[in-house]
Amino acid sequence: MTLHQLTEKAELIITDLKDNGRFPKENNGIDYKLKLNIAQTKNPLDNFLLNFAKDILSFANSDGGMLLLGINEDSQTGLHTDVGLDTQNLELLKQIDLNDVTQKFEKIAKIGISIDLQIFQISTRKFYYLLIEKSNQVLIPINDFPEFKISKGAIYYRASSKNEHANKSTTDFNRFLQIKANEKSKEFMEIWSKLLPEMVDINPREVLIINPAQHKIYGFNSKDKILSGSDIEIDETQNGVFNIILNAISAGDIGKITTNEGKPIYKIVGEIQTNREHIILNSLEQEVKKKSKFKFTNLHLKKAIHYLGWVNDPNFQVVNPPDGTVIASKSQYIWTESMDLVSNRRKVYFSTDAIEKLTELIDDETKHMELFNKKLSKKASA
Repeated sequence: MTLHQLTEKAELIITDLKDNGRFPKENNGIDYKLKLNIAQTKNPLDNFLLNFAKDILSFANSDGGMLLLGINEDSQTGLHTDVGLDTQNLELLKQIDLNDVTQKFEKIAKIGISIDLQIFQISTRKFYYLLIEKSNQVLIPINDFPEFKISKGAIYYRASSKNEHANKSTTDFNRFLQIKANEKSKEFMEIWSKLLPEMVDINPREVLIINPAQHKIYGFNSKDKILSGSDIEIDETQNGVFNIILNAISAGDIGKITTNEGKPIYKIVGEIQTNREHIILNSLEQEVKKKSKFKFTNLHLKKAIHYLGWVNDPNFQVVNPPDGTVIASKSQYIWTESMDLVSNRRKVYFSTDAIEKLTELIDDETKHMELFNKKLSKKASA
């Protein structure tokens, strides 16, 4: 949101507080703070940043937002009380020059910010609100600033009414990708131009972003002008294409898989379509895990598929399996289809009927030793 939009929103909230005593719920765009933690040895600017640097980064990297200062929120009941700011807090906030804050952020993330800080009053009690505009570029600290509790290269953003660290783990980063997938490609690629500088000269529309840990792929949707994401099967074997590419990159042979202009020689030309309703192996595994009483892995699932006589190899390939791997008579549950008529790539698909069949087999504890050479562990809730 722009500062103008946030100002209009703040005025409506303050009017509602004064007239009706209603407090909006804390969310990704609104946060409350009773008072500042003030260090006597710090100047007003540093004290301000000690309290708000991470908030400013998080809101700016999301959709913008506001902090209402002087209001207490009970974490147990969720009730709010308009306490007001004490004299020490009010005096400190009066000394804040927003130009100084912006200049400081240019040193933190090489990018300025747009914020506004205004005082307001309810009865005799005084408060402040801090507005943070959504940034057109992703703010990423260029160094560690431990006193402000921000780290070099960290992407902070708002989620579930909290400040989150996007690139702390694969799960967190995937969550951030899903949020940013709904934004314009140009804004999204700002992240990658900072994390992966070598991508600056590549057209974002020609880039595919793969998250192998969670079997996700992201690419530009030219029809809707957005970045969109989808599940993808990744062959994780040593000879799988993903490992071949990674090995080529680590060996310094990247030029062998690009054209002379540096653009990829492979492109996705169309959508993958199948003639029947289907699910992929990764989705099948997730659905069976929801229903089964036991913990199991992808390898266990493949052994169960082999035991049922659907394939002739317990370690079967999902993409381009050898002829005869999938048993034709079991097409009610499993089959292969061509993904690309030009390259003749084929893939294994499953029907939803396969879910119940596999769940039933894996939940049959008497079959575990025969199937897996060990007893599977039960889920905690089972």
